[in-house]
Amino acid sequence: MNNLIKSERYKLFHNPVFWILLAGMTLLGATSGSGYTKYFLAHTHDRISITSFSGVFNAMVADSTLLLVAVCAMLGWFMGREFSLRVISTEVASGHSRTDIFISKTIVNLCAYNIVMILYCLAGAISQIGHFGTGNLSDNVLNILRTVFYMILLQSAFFLITITIAFILRNGIKTAVVAPIVSFSIAMIFVSAVQKDWSAAITYLNPIYRLREVTSMGSAIGGNGIILFPAIITGILWIAACSIIIWKSFTKSDLK
Repeated sequence: MNNLIKSERYKLFHNPVFWILLAGMTLLGATSGSGYTKYFLAHTHDRISITSFSGVFNAMVADSTLLLVAVCAMLGWFMGREFSLRVISTEVASGHSRTDIFISKTIVNLCAYNIVMILYCLAGAISQIGHFGTGNLSDNVLNILRTVFYMILLQSAFFLITITIAFILRNGIKTAVVAPIVSFSIAMIFVSAVQKDWSAAITYLNPIYRLREVTSMGSAIGGNGIILFPAIITGILWIAACSIIIWKSFTKSDLK
């Protein structure tokens, strides 16, 4: 397992496309943060309080759905290529268990692409400290840390949907096309459910909805606190369901 994780990390660190993605998203975040200063006097943006740099961070998280879908396409392409180039079949032939292969690839990729999204939002928030000041620094930092925790949980659930598609289709191009379509559809289901006041069950298990809910929780100190059980349940259920589907599909598949 450790050798597989080291191998995945090595491939990622030596992939120039990933570094371009990371640098591009960080730069985009740093330049996009200024767009939220216009909401300072209004104090809110889509129910999110923007009176501090942590408010900018939360607003950028809430508005990053389309970027998240684009990142899913990139993740799907990289994961699918592992099958197209027969990297995974070679790892299986080398004696590694399929469970270890799945776990190692999932851990490394979830860490990497969560970092991409976190840096995008963090760069925007940091760039606006000069405008908003540090304010209540402990509350701002705790607010960001709370959002980061739920970002990791719920975005991991979202990314695992793409990884599931990659393990089912086992092709880079197909996964890069299908994954963003599925991801975008999930996001649009949330939008339609809210606009048309559908059953709460439609939105309850939607990771995008839960993530946006987290960003509007307000102050971490004296506000709505830290724990949001529906978000935790949603993340765990999606991660568990996707992991089971991948495990059943991958362990029984005939790799070529």
